[in-house]
Amino acid sequence: MNDLRVFFACGVTSFRALFGWINPYVFVPILVVYPIFQILFFVYLGRTAHVGSDTFFLIGNTFCGAAVAAMFGMGQSIGGERRFQTLPTLLASPANRLALYAGRAVPTVLTGFLVAVISFASGAAILGVHVSGTEAVALTLALLASCFTCAGLGLCIGSLGLRGRSVGLFADAISGGLLIISGANVPLGRLPGAVQTFASLMPLTHGIKAARAVASGAGLGSIGGLLGKELLIGCVYLAAGLALVVLFEHEGRRTGALDRF
Repeated sequence: MNDLRVFFACGVTSFRALFGWINPYVFVPILVVYPIFQILFFVYLGRTAHVGSDTFFLIGNTFCGAAVAAMFGMGQSIGGERRFQTLPTLLASPANRLALYAGRAVPTVLTGFLVAVISFASGAAILGVHVSGTEAVALTLALLASCFTCAGLGLCIGSLGLRGRSVGLFADAISGGLLIISGANVPLGRLPGAVQTFASLMPLTHGIKAARAVASGAGLGSIGGLLGKELLIGCVYLAAGLALVVLFEHEGRRTGALDRF
């Protein structure tokens, strides 16, 4: 029962802290306007280069927008503790670490999902893309699975904030790489074989592939394997992130690195 209370209390408090200390209007240009313009940029670039259809880029960049929200949110929910010098108090708590950080992951997953829904709906309206009710359900499942995976990767990035000065640097580099290697804007078949193998281990790849299959007429049952792979990758990243947090916490206590910024 105590772990459940930690799960909800830490999740709500962390989310409020993440967006409560800045002007709420910052949410709109960063997490709403930016993804929409990113979608339109790559759609018109794709039209010129004859790489893919509008739906191809709409789906790919919608998922990338969700990734940015999930990764940055999860990363800052941990790295920000050190920046605002509240990390020693957090780590002094006897709270279960799994409940502590899993509670912080849920709001970031929901935020990424909300950002993606707004971006997809706006982009589809502008570009004239129509989605049926059945397709919308399958796309929702693929999106939630991808948001979960990105939150797991965000936990890995956030753990680096226990040792580094800024998690934003790592998140920027990874989110930029996902624009290419995840297949969001470049068909996976056109990438080198080694990159395709690496992409199969990264977030979004299987989620985007599942979403595009649905848009091409595939049923929900036919994408179950892809969604399973996406969720499995998310679980691996989540476990790795928790392990890194525990490791860096232990090393930080031993070396006193947690008090140096």
